Amino acid sequence: MNQSSPQLSRLSYVINLGVVGVMLVAMMRVILMMMADGLYPLASALSAITVFLALVYLRRRFTPVRWFGIGIALALLFTLYPILFTLYLSVTNMGSGHLMTKPQAVDQLESQLYLPEGGQTYGWTAYESPGGNYALWLLPEEGPGLLAIPGQSIEAVTVGERGVGELDDDGIPESIEGYERLPVNRTVAIIPALGAIDFGKAPNTVRIRSLREAAELKQKYRYDDGQDAIVDEETGTLFKPLKGTFTSVEGEELTPGYIVYVGIKHFDHFIGNARFREPLFKIFGWNVAFAFWSVFLSFAVGLMVTLLFEGLPGSRLIRALLIIPWPIPVLISILIWRNMLNPDLGFVAPALESIFGSSPAWFQDAAWTRIGLIMVNVWLSYPYFYVISAGAIRSIPHEIYDAAVVDGAGHWNKFYHITLPLLLRILMPLLIASFTFNFNNFNVIYIFNFGRPPMPDTIVPMGQTDILISFVYRLAFINTNVTNYGLAAAITVMLFFLISMMVVFQVRFTNLFREAE
Repeated sequence: MNQSSPQLSRLSYVINLGVVGVMLVAMMRVILMMMADGLYPLASALSAITVFLALVYLRRRFTPVRWFGIGIALALLFTLYPILFTLYLSVTNMGSGHLMTKPQAVDQLESQLYLPEGGQTYGWTAYESPGGNYALWLLPEEGPGLLAIPGQSIEAVTVGERGVGELDDDGIPESIEGYERLPVNRTVAIIPALGAIDFGKAPNTVRIRSLREAAELKQKYRYDDGQDAIVDEETGTLFKPLKGTFTSVEGEELTPGYIVYVGIKHFDHFIGNARFREPLFKIFGWNVAFAFWSVFLSFAVGLMVTLLFEGLPGSRLIRALLIIPWPIPVLISILIWRNMLNPDLGFVAPALESIFGSSPAWFQDAAWTRIGLIMVNVWLSYPYFYVISAGAIRSIPHEIYDAAVVDGAGHWNKFYHITLPLLLRILMPLLIASFTFNFNNFNVIYIFNFGRPPMPDTIVPMGQTDILISFVYRLAFINTNVTNYGLAAAITVMLFFLISMMVVFQVRFTNLFREAE
């Protein structure tokens, strides 16, 4: 038994080596394919995961962690890849007209066709063989019909030749030997496949142009590898690559372009441009104020509710009523608040006007819009702080309060010197986490008023209630005429480092993870 154990161990290791080897070879092939397609961030993330898996499953010292090795690999993929991809985008020109790699852009351009001067157009009917091959019957404006089969010359045929059956009233064969005539409803479904086929024999070929028309189309653009340029076969114009766009000497540009490395251009544009920098500093200031006041007021309201209503008769019913805003979906709550504050449809404005004679411009005035946003966010957040404050207060020993009473402390002194310091010590991690969450609280900003009212005279559209994350979203996805994913990614990278420094500072300042002495 003891002699067979080393043999079984060696056999198990060999099997493990073989399985892991096959897996690594497959992953390496995938990585090479991704690199060939220009998907460098994903290839980099998969490379790191491959190295990790090789270490875990091939080194005996890592045997204890093999059972969750796949889980760690997936966690790395879903965390490492987004970070690498964002970093990658921040140094590229990805945006409108530059959404693909160079090989993909070249393929798109080479797929474009044109009708040369004197080129013939035809009506057409499709036929399909049992093997999935296609043929066309072409009807020119004048003259007999033509049979077009891929790889064979296009020629006029009469009934009985090459299996052509009787013609119907429109001059179209009822049947062609070896092929089935396709009705219109079946033809529509395969238009994309038919449009990619050259019917006939080069150089005289026909391509389908629309549901009703086929034509002697030619390839408009051809990539010349020797010159690294696109040649316009129709005009002879040469387009050379310039900053991710094939451009002619006259300045004409071809679409689509492709993604290229631009270095720190976006970071310089973001920091060095006063028309960008000054409004963004305003957005950053409002971003910090929004996060701070949301957390401070939510905590204050939650704590006040805890102190006022705990211990009252019917506390369970009161507690249930107080946390009603929490289970309601955020989207619904914000939409309800937006409708209530609406000057035309809501009831808040008429009520305030009847009492005070006027109502704030909740959606037109920047200051009142910000107040409304903080008010809505406090409404959404205070139940959370109510629940955690109530739990934290119950964990404070009553002996401390008894000792304070003996020393003559009143209610305010007990709250200020005992309850509040101990609560902050317990809840500080949650307050920091809440501040970080509200710093990126996109939902409230966007759903309530889309970051409006707009800022005047800005280089790109910005709102006076935009926070950094909503501005990044606006820059990357909303204004479709000037979408700039590279600039949005660069701002996201800086935002990531900014929040990281804020969290590190808060942790160090509050001694959050310092062990008690």
